[in-house]
Amino acid sequence: MIVGMSTACFFPDIYTEQAVIEIGKMHIRNIEVFFSCLSEYRPSFVREVKRRAEDCGINIYSIHALSLQFEPQLFSKHERARNDSLEIYKQVLEAGAMLGAKAYVFHGPSHVKHAKKMRLNYGYIAEKVNPLASLAQEHGIKLAWETVHWCWYRDPDFPVKLMQHTPHDNLYFTLDVKQAAQAGHDPAEYIAATGGKLANVHLCDYRYSEEKGMGPTLPFEGDLNIEALKSELAACGYDGPVILEVYSSNYQDYTQLQENYNRVNQFFKS
Repeated sequence: MIVGMSTACFFPDIYTEQAVIEIGKMHIRNIEVFFSCLSEYRPSFVREVKRRAEDCGINIYSIHALSLQFEPQLFSKHERARNDSLEIYKQVLEAGAMLGAKAYVFHGPSHVKHAKKMRLNYGYIAEKVNPLASLAQEHGIKLAWETVHWCWYRDPDFPVKLMQHTPHDNLYFTLDVKQAAQAGHDPAEYIAATGGKLANVHLCDYRYSEEKGMGPTLPFEGDLNIEALKSELAACGYDGPVILEVYSSNYQDYTQLQENYNRVNQFFKS
């Protein structure tokens, strides 16, 4: 199993290109690049990130966009809005292809009106996501829809229902452990439901408190049953990446972050 780290672990304290260097100093060789703003999709910026990664001997497995900037509009019934967002989506895919990324971590539309019960039209979703998956495929990238508690993929059965309407062979899924917990589910519930199309795992622990609710922590410091997670991944034959994705507020310094990564790496490779 591949263990890596996301540049999102450093957001927003340092820029993406600086995060690549810091990860390289930790001798980590597999990463996910989190694009944090629109200008980072420009070819000149992407070339600089690629140069720095190559200098550090880093492989870029996946990319992740700041989704609210454009991904919800990809499913809009407003054609002009959808076309504008599609142009940004294409820029992200081109950036990913330039970096040699194998997967695009995708949030899709959000569900912000919690007073209104979410009812998804899976036929409509399939109609809109099929061309997105095909475009990603043309760039050699898997479209990996991520579990996010404030987006459409919040419940474990989302892939099952969606795949009933689209058999697209380039539609995959990403399990975000903390997001699954924030949605009120055991993260392990999501794994089998992906039907063997799990392409990525974002690892972050979590802890619940009456005062703060469900908050993220470094792995091994919260309530996650990481042994059960590892066992479930193994039972489903998963041999893809486990990407450490924590918040910069979860650690005191880079030494603590590296030590935690080393522990995660040893745990999943043992």
